[in-house]
Amino acid sequence: RSRIEPIGPYRAGRFERGSAAGVMVASHVLRALARRPVAGSVALAGTSLAVGAVANPDHDGVHFVNRFTEASRAFLPMYFVDYLGHVRRCVGKRDDEEHMWKSRQIMWSGVATRLRELCKKNGGIYVKAGQHICVQPVSPQPFQTILRTLMDSAGVRPFEEDRATFLEDLGVDIEDAFAHIDPTPVASASLAQVYKATTHGGETVAVKIQQRPVARFLAIDLATIDAYYSLLSFLIPGLRFQWLAAETRRHMAEELDFREEAKNAERARALMAKDFDDSTELHVPRVHDTLSGARVLTQEWCDGARIDDKEGLRSRGVDRRELATLVNRIFGRMTFVHGFVHCDPHPGNLLVDSNGRVVLLDHGVYRSLDDETRRTWCKLWRGLIANDDAEMRKAVADLGVDPELSTFFRIVLALVPARVVEDVHGTSTSAVISPGGGGETGGAGGTLNVQAAARSGNPNPKPGLAGFSGGVDKLSSFGKREVMRDVLGVKVERQTELFETLPRDLLMILKANNLLRYVNEQLDSPVNRFRSIAAAAEEGIAATSSAEAEGILERKARDRNGGRRFGESLSHSSNRWSYGAQVGAMLLPLQLAMMKGKLGFAMWRRAREEAKAAMQGAKRAGVGAKAASGGAQGGEPAMT
Repeated sequence: RSRIEPIGPYRAGRFERGSAAGVMVASHVLRALARRPVAGSVALAGTSLAVGAVANPDHDGVHFVNRFTEASRAFLPMYFVDYLGHVRRCVGKRDDEEHMWKSRQIMWSGVATRLRELCKKNGGIYVKAGQHICVQPVSPQPFQTILRTLMDSAGVRPFEEDRATFLEDLGVDIEDAFAHIDPTPVASASLAQVYKATTHGGETVAVKIQQRPVARFLAIDLATIDAYYSLLSFLIPGLRFQWLAAETRRHMAEELDFREEAKNAERARALMAKDFDDSTELHVPRVHDTLSGARVLTQEWCDGARIDDKEGLRSRGVDRRELATLVNRIFGRMTFVHGFVHCDPHPGNLLVDSNGRVVLLDHGVYRSLDDETRRTWCKLWRGLIANDDAEMRKAVADLGVDPELSTFFRIVLALVPARVVEDVHGTSTSAVISPGGGGETGGAGGTLNVQAAARSGNPNPKPGLAGFSGGVDKLSSFGKREVMRDVLGVKVERQTELFETLPRDLLMILKANNLLRYVNEQLDSPVNRFRSIAAAAEEGIAATSSAEAEGILERKARDRNGGRRFGESLSHSSNRWSYGAQVGAMLLPLQLAMMKGKLGFAMWRRAREEAKAAMQGAKRAGVGAKAASGGAQGGEPAMT
């Protein structure tokens, strides 16, 4: 223990007396630290930061304490209030499955509400993390309904902040770098703002600038989110978000380094140039390297109608059938042949210009599949389309997933209607599987929406089943699970296992697949997507590696010169499969429609049975109460 000798007895002036008092205070502090080092250190740190906050309220340490405090105020009650409240509600009722389910929904709603408010207060990475949770297949249903409001939470930040970021990143003032720039952003999201500018060469460009607070607090925020995800995953059974922390960290690292987005754009341009004509089919905006950096991305400005803008497409004379075919071919080649996939193809990122050409925007999130995974993914789709359960189960097993879960892939990839929730800033969520509660919600829920699965392909369904009005919405969760088990042969509660064991890159590709289904529906589903997928998957299996894959334009040029057509050297079995896949692709929509009808009828019938049983129970209870009341009245003495 440190010991400070007291000041000797002499007559001291004001300064000396002040110094002596300071020394005595320091002595007491040191003694306290010696007795309780941890608590004392925390108190000392808090005191220092409090003093620092008065001296410099914009200090990083002050912001860290504020942001960490807000996080603690949200995360800790998730355990002490929401989870322990669920435990208390379920005492003695563990066997009541319906009660347990309802109690869990109350718990998840409380957790999601606290998380939403935290994201709004801290902003930046927290908002992006909340959006990321919203679209995860393993997220409980209340998360996607409550957190979807984060899609509208991005506010416009001052232009001065973006000017400072531009100067720091590129070493030149933004007004000097461009002949003109409009200080009002044309788009604002949680991570960046986009401006329209004109270069000194006269070209119109889009300038994307990362918001300053995002990079400033990135390390602090990610560490806090990581720590609390891990803690809550340990404390609350069923809240399996620990793996999501690593996924969020990876996702953020990709999106926050605009140099990676520039690399993705250039690689996509090079790969797809072998397959599609840049002037008439597919265009990836050029990146201006000299005007781009880690936090600034400058690309050519591209005008066009969103792919879901039917009036805009009509005014440009675009044939929607040809457009849908082109989009399916583009992403089929990306996924099955090249294994380099744009994972956010929502309608705001797919423009159609005056030439009918698709313009592909926002290259921040891509996933690369190694050749083995790419070929296995092709075989899984081959098994699905050709209705070959043996091949599909083998492909699922090769991906590291229990083959017994293979039926879920049929539901996820083809049966459940696609849904997208998109905000005014162009951010999107997509339902890999639909939420358990139904309703007009996007994102991915923790329970299969068997009501939505039984509907037609309406992208914005209301609760209920087409053709079976009423009753279904009141079907118990236990009843829904029984119907799913009896009709489709799946146990809904095992879906979490599927998404936790599936390779992480394929989760993002599932999201992209769902977005593409939504795009096809917005174009009124003019083409059978499965035929395009079958053709691309066949080529993907035939190519031993993505590097050896022959481009469509290369093949056309060789065919014009009398060369061998692609696939002539394939084995006889491959040719047989090609015929089987074509037949399967034509029959699959009919099979899915029949499955939806069967599921819808089973749901309606089960709902009727439950409603009838409930009415009979209520009637028996009423008769019993009336009899008891009559008996009590009969036993009373008559009044005279």
